[in-house]
Amino acid sequence: MFIGVSAPGIQPDWTGGTYADITSYGLRSDGDVVSSGQGSVFNNLPASAITQVDVLNKRHRNDRAFTAGDEVVVVLDCAASTLRLQSATVNLTMNVEKKVPAQQWVLNVNFWSGEYLVQMLPADS
Repeated sequence: MFIGVSAPGIQPDWTGGTYADITSYGLRSDGDVVSSGQGSVFNNLPASAITQVDVLNKRHRNDRAFTAGDEVVVVLDCAASTLRLQSATVNLTMNVEKKVPAQQWVLNVNFWSGEYLVQMLPADS
């Protein structure tokens, strides 16, 4: 699963995913950080972003950053150009680069095979 942001109106790739678009930023459940649509087949999650190393290391390799039952908090700060993703095992803040001068952002959640249940809750006021 991928959770992140991108520019509105991007077209999914052949798998139906949007995380590989040059405007995409976020985190895959395996711990792969995606920046400008670029990630890695290896875990590139910075050690400084891992909040519970013991829990993360006990999880299946595909569910290290977040897994079933985890709450993932997504905070996009357009003024600071940052995206923060926080789960039970990570707290990652990354810089997001606008690809066009007046870029807007949309939330992206990409799924792979399997069954998923996602609940979106509004931010606390």
